[in-house]
This record gives sequence, structure tokens and C-alpha cells, in this order.
Amino acid sequence: MTDPKDKLLKAYNRMVDELHAAVEKAEETLSPTIDEMLKNAENLTKKAYALTQDEIKGISEHLKRDIASAREHMQTDGKEFKQWLNFDIQQVEDQFVDFISKAADKTWIDFKALEILSKKNSVYKTGEICSAGTLRCLDCSQEMKFTKSSRIPPCPKCHHTNFERVVS
Repeated sequence: MTDPKDKLLKAYNRMVDELHAAVEKAEETLSPTIDEMLKNAENLTKKAYALTQDEIKGISEHLKRDIASAREHMQTDGKEFKQWLNFDIQQVEDQFVDFISKAADKTWIDFKALEILSKKNSVYKTGEICSAGTLRCLDCSQEMKFTKSSRIPPCPKCHHTNFERVVS
């Protein structure tokens, strides 16, 4: 039997793949918004992994948070995607880097809802799924680097469960 947590991580990665495909297609047509593309990715992923509505909503919110965070960093600070990751971009899976950097850089896509969400959900918690990058423990400042989408563990130093994304 598949571990339910492993199923959610695989579903998150599937949602990244589906959203990536939709962004690629949107480059050609310029018509769907990110919300429409994400909704389609949610539906396809929900069916593929037999997820509940709460499960798909949770991983969708995690993905929106990561896209919004990267976009805000790249547009507000004028920095590159590798600075948002806060480590060498070569360590990250190529497809994920390609997707997030394209999604974060699309000024023609409506990201207003994602901007609001990123402000509201800026704390990352143990058990949630996050994309590649660096998180810092809000209690002891220990950093954890993720080279691929992962479930967030407790802090290895102090075992607390709340983190923030580190950007350079």
C-alpha cells in the first residue's frame, strides 16, 4: 500500500507537471489565466491520484504560494530565479526550474489572487509540501535546503515546525 504522504508529494509533482504543460500551451494561445490552468491541473491530478477535495486544495495552495513567492522576488527585487532558490540552480530538477521560472516571469498572467495568497500564507509548516529552495526555522534560524519538491520535516536542530522561505 502506498504511503498517503508519498501520494500527496507525487500529486504535488503531478500538479507541477500539469501546470507546466498548461503554461507552455498558454505561451502559444495567451488566453487562459493562471487560475484556469491551475484548476485544470487540480482536476487532472485529483483524478490521477484519487485525492479528496481537501487534499487537492492543500497541495494547490502550496503550489500557488511557491509561484507567488518566486514571482514577487523576481519582480520586486529584480533578481534571478536562482537567488529565490538560494543555492545553485543546477541541483534542482530541470523541469521544475523551467516551469517555476516561466510561471513566475509571466507578466501577462493574472497573479492578483496569488499575491494575496502569498502574503496570507507566508509561513511554511511541517507536513506541508514545498518546492525546491531554502527554508529557515522561525525559532532557531536553522536552514534546510530542498533540491526537489518535498514534504517539510520538523527543524533538524530544534524540532519546531514553522519556517520562512529564504531568498538572497
